[in-house]
Amino acid sequence: MRVLVTGAASALGQEVAAALGADDSAQLRLLDDCAAQRQDVEWIAARLTDPDAVQQAVRDVDAVVHTGEPPASESEEALLDRATRGTHVLLQAAVEAGVKRFVYGSTLEVFRAYPDTVYVTEYYKPLPPTEMTVLARYLGEMTCREFAREHPITVTALRLGELVREEEVAGRERDLMWVDIRDAAQAFCAALARDASASLNWVPRWAVYHIAAPIAHPKFLLDRAKSMGYRPQREFRGADA
Repeated sequence: MRVLVTGAASALGQEVAAALGADDSAQLRLLDDCAAQRQDVEWIAARLTDPDAVQQAVRDVDAVVHTGEPPASESEEALLDRATRGTHVLLQAAVEAGVKRFVYGSTLEVFRAYPDTVYVTEYYKPLPPTEMTVLARYLGEMTCREFAREHPITVTALRLGELVREEEVAGRERDLMWVDIRDAAQAFCAALARDASASLNWVPRWAVYHIAAPIAHPKFLLDRAKSMGYRPQREFRGADA
């Protein structure tokens, strides 16, 4: 499978690329708006809002992993533009190139307003705050949903928890939003197996999954994600409950 990974210079992009690269059958193409960070795979340095570059990036690929990860420092206007117009440009190019699978990295932060005593499933109504880092990510998710509605492409949104490494938060008070970045990367790999692009009904083409840690007494239930193939390994047992 030939896979394009966006946000490839981010920590998440690197983990996703490493997880996909462990499969000898996967051929990677990486995209980010900075100089190449790896020399062993094809790297395209371009912004998502550049239609010509994005069309080149999606050419001859079977699937797109759009991590949704922005650069470390970006203005709110640029962040919003990347998440909305950039995602639109990427999806439009993917549809025109005949790509059938698209995975987007959204965020569980849209449920931060719910108390930790509530079990939140994918059927709960998101309550995104006005904080741009969260709102932009959610608007990108909505862009993905509309493309799944209108075009024969399978779109999977992964609402990710706060990305950490289990060993780096050992001893800290446990946050129900945590997910180990390596488990998050595995979720992207699992989502690529989903293909409902041939469905005439748009509903199977669109799916949302919550990606968090498999801890006791969680805030986010993972039944749907596990049915998709999510197999998290890090339970944060070294953190203080």
